[in-house]
Amino acid sequence: MCTVIVGFDPEAATPLVVAALRDEMRSRPWDGPDRHWPERPTLVGGRDRLAGGTWLAVDPDRPRVAALLNGWPWDGRMPWEGTYPASRGDLPLHALGRGSRDPLAGEDPTRYAPFHLLDADAHRATLYSWDGRCLDVRSLPRGVTTIVNTGLDPADPRAVRHTPEFARTRPDPDAGDGPRTVEEIWGEWPGLITRAAHETPRSPGVGLTEGDPSALIAHADLGDGQVWSTGSVTLLALDRDSLSYAFTADPADPKAWRTIEV
Repeated sequence: MCTVIVGFDPEAATPLVVAALRDEMRSRPWDGPDRHWPERPTLVGGRDRLAGGTWLAVDPDRPRVAALLNGWPWDGRMPWEGTYPASRGDLPLHALGRGSRDPLAGEDPTRYAPFHLLDADAHRATLYSWDGRCLDVRSLPRGVTTIVNTGLDPADPRAVRHTPEFARTRPDPDAGDGPRTVEEIWGEWPGLITRAAHETPRSPGVGLTEGDPSALIAHADLGDGQVWSTGSVTLLALDRDSLSYAFTADPADPKAWRTIEV
């Protein structure tokens, strides 16, 4: 995952709303959100077929989310996959599988490439950032925060451009009765994502064309048929007792959203 927008306010009707955009190589196989892990039957999320982990998972029984972003090493090197003994995609599953509020309890972070791990529910939202040398733990403030691959970086072009707009339109749906549409739950947020998918994409220093560093949607043609892009988007809304989950693998199509049963 490369961008996670978090609206957190413990006093709101819906204390936590999330828009999470996953950027990955198109050739990397994955499965959409489901209960993919028999050893953790309550968890729902998308699955990376290569490593078996996930970029985001939820526990609807204790409404809670864990989302993973790739980080950058402290010395600026590229965090290439395959050079560490453990997959970062295991971290959201480990986090939600523990009763402890510390999602990294018992974990040796040196086994993982640099990462940012969001652990959040209706009461708290915390970001755990590992750069290969230091583990930084920060509570997210009340309001809307944009998390990127450099963590809580308010100077990042995506944060500068999009945080104010997502804050202005932050949804706060009541629990209500019966099924509701994506727009009834998340208001203007799906439309903001669709609009972003029709604008100049982000291709940060790679690919054959220049991109917009402030863009939410990524796309980089690396040549030889290799494309890195935003392949899916997740929307979440959590109150103290329930969780709503929507997902799309085509952010440019406003009709492609589907509700995930949890």
